[in-house]
Amino acid sequence: MKAFLKSFVYAAEGIWETIRSQRNFRFHIIAAVYVTAFSFFYELSRTDYILLVLTFSSVMASEMINTAVEKAVDLSVKEYNKTAKFAKDAAAGAVLVTAVFAVIAGLLFFLDFDVIKNIIEYYSTHLLSLLGFITSIPAAVWFIFGTGKKERNNNGNKK
Repeated sequence: MKAFLKSFVYAAEGIWETIRSQRNFRFHIIAAVYVTAFSFFYELSRTDYILLVLTFSSVMASEMINTAVEKAVDLSVKEYNKTAKFAKDAAAGAVLVTAVFAVIAGLLFFLDFDVIKNIIEYYSTHLLSLLGFITSIPAAVWFIFGTGKKERNNNGNKK
């Protein structure tokens, strides 16, 4: 039982390290937060929210798998290797595929101009909410680009 519980600690450490080191993962987190916040303006069903969560998790999981592949390749290959490049490119491609299809799904869910008009009207009449939204943008940009540890290459130099 102790080993089983310890596996959750290791998984949490992996998630935390990914958040700290991967800018794209932080971007996916912010995108999920904003999509979720704006989703409340739509009349989504429980099934719709399940699909949103599955979409978010597929993009984030593929980003973590990509990171794991890149780290494993970097650990095992010190110089240029065509096969290593293919592995890293294919893993990055998997993230791109899930992200593109998540955007397509998002457009299918949320491209409703009547609701978008209602959102604009809501923020134009609720100035405190508008202020909160506007101030969240620099915070989101800082979270994506200003946080995280700087990666180092095999020589220990910052990338």
